[in-house]
Amino acid sequence: MARSSVSRRVRMGIVACTICICFAFYHLYTSLPATANLHVSRLTRDDVHTLATHAIDNTVVVVPVNTGMLHLAENLLCSLSATSFNTSAIVFWSLDEGAQRILAGRGHATYRDASLFSASGDENARGATAAYRRMMRQRPLFFRDVLSLGFDVLMIDADLVFWQSPLAIVPARGGDPADRDGVDAVYSTDARDFYTDRDAFADAGRRGALVPPICNGLFWMKGGRATAALWSEVLAVFEAPWWRAGLYRHFWFQDDQRGVDVLLNDGRARLVAPLPRGITPDMVPNRRRGDDGRARLGVRLLDQAQAVNGQLFMFREASYRDNLARLRAEGGDRISAHMNWNTHLISKTDGAKKKGIYFLDDDGNCKYAH
Repeated sequence: MARSSVSRRVRMGIVACTICICFAFYHLYTSLPATANLHVSRLTRDDVHTLATHAIDNTVVVVPVNTGMLHLAENLLCSLSATSFNTSAIVFWSLDEGAQRILAGRGHATYRDASLFSASGDENARGATAAYRRMMRQRPLFFRDVLSLGFDVLMIDADLVFWQSPLAIVPARGGDPADRDGVDAVYSTDARDFYTDRDAFADAGRRGALVPPICNGLFWMKGGRATAALWSEVLAVFEAPWWRAGLYRHFWFQDDQRGVDVLLNDGRARLVAPLPRGITPDMVPNRRRGDDGRARLGVRLLDQAQAVNGQLFMFREASYRDNLARLRAEGGDRISAHMNWNTHLISKTDGAKKKGIYFLDDDGNCKYAH
């Protein structure tokens, strides 16, 4: 009897300790600051002037690049030269001094915050490195500051190529001006399957039930307090001490893309039409606007054949061809492709050459150059 009593007390003690630990972690996570403790914008007067003079209908087109990715930026520019887009509008976010010097020397507009961590090599050529992940965690600083000023942002990773102007994804261009009022963000998707083949809301990589996985490599976001706050909250998690948010960062946020994914799935966002092929209105698990008294960010997902991610483009070739054929039969066409496939399996440059989206010759010259 005595031994049984001791065993029971031990079990009860373990349960009590477990409850206390869970409560402590819950308290720490739910008490994270709502905004990052960075005080003021990091943008200088010259930075704001650069953004303002290059914005297109209030949209700043941003391409982050370091020295190691300059060849991909040149490939991007080459693809854009065959579209209607004026590449002089791009503001290159130079992550290191070498990239800024080279790009400015070629007449491109640049922005750089020298106080931020950077690496000069192509850190994701064959799998993301720790330096790459560290750079990704600092990107929210820039987005928060630009959106806070009221500028809209069109974010384009250097490892994209285009067959149409990237402005094609911006709401209301050439359409109903009222469309922009209901759209706060337009995102490409990071889904590993086509929505025509697999339930978008059952994706293994999703961060919640409301919005399928988004991709921060290509997105448009409306300027203003609500969208700036999104990035401030991401920053708050990244900046919190390890004992408050270390596990949360490691398992859920990880980088800027996954952080936004988590927040868009916490009830603040809703999908808005037109929906990508494979998602119908009855499938969208959103509650109606105002059900809980909160207005929600309107998020539009780009069609997966129009703005295809690297996993689909590289490893779902048959499905991509079928979806592109459907898109073209309906009068549409592809806009972009992203080289964000698994670079442990094939590098960006090798994969781009294999898929016919590397438009530079052996000397680094654009094949479309006149």
